[in-house]
Amino acid sequence: MMRARRQETWLSAVSPRELVGMSDITFRGKTYQLDDYGFLDPPDQWDREFAEGMAKMVGITGGLTERHWQIIDYVRRKFLDEDTVPVVVMACSENHMRLAELRSLFPTGYHRGTCKVAGINYKFMYETNYWLTYETAPPAKPRYQLDALGFLQDFNQWDEDFVELALSQRESPIAPTDRHLQVLRYLRDYYTVHRAIPTVYETCNANDMTLDELRELFPAGYRRGACRIAGLPFFG
Repeated sequence: MMRARRQETWLSAVSPRELVGMSDITFRGKTYQLDDYGFLDPPDQWDREFAEGMAKMVGITGGLTERHWQIIDYVRRKFLDEDTVPVVVMACSENHMRLAELRSLFPTGYHRGTCKVAGINYKFMYETNYWLTYETAPPAKPRYQLDALGFLQDFNQWDEDFVELALSQRESPIAPTDRHLQVLRYLRDYYTVHRAIPTVYETCNANDMTLDELRELFPAGYRRGACRIAGLPFFG
């Protein structure tokens, strides 16, 4: 993968989607090297200024609170002292935090939010969590190209294997059901025709389901759950 882009800019000028492929980034006059996926590499460059700068890049607009720092410091301690990245369930449990709270603190997720801010590089996370990936094979053999928020970069790259991969990464992994696929195909068909994303109410009505059933099928939410797994773009 080419990594020719170099970024020296004010924080507000770059969106989280643009982090993938950047070779470095500058916060408060200090330049940090990044890997191909926008994670700090090597990770020993990390400092609190990097965390504060990267936090804005991954959608944390109000600054880092004590609760943010609690989980960031926890992840770094596990990384440095135990040479590991704990799974999200353990991270929540050991910090007396519900998954919903973690999601609200880090809107781009645990790995693409918490771990990115904590300065853990992608290669290390991949080697310690072989199922965690922007692709379905080792880094040398990419299959799916995702942006920094975990959305498919190419709408046409979607297939049902991608659905299985996405559902296998849930807190409670499951296999796709006919109901999952019904909703996902509807979303893709709608987007193909209208080049827009239907409202959640349109999706429920078209598939004869309640909001509760949709939430049960896609607990991560409508956009970050159903639409992401359907291969729809983040903005649409």
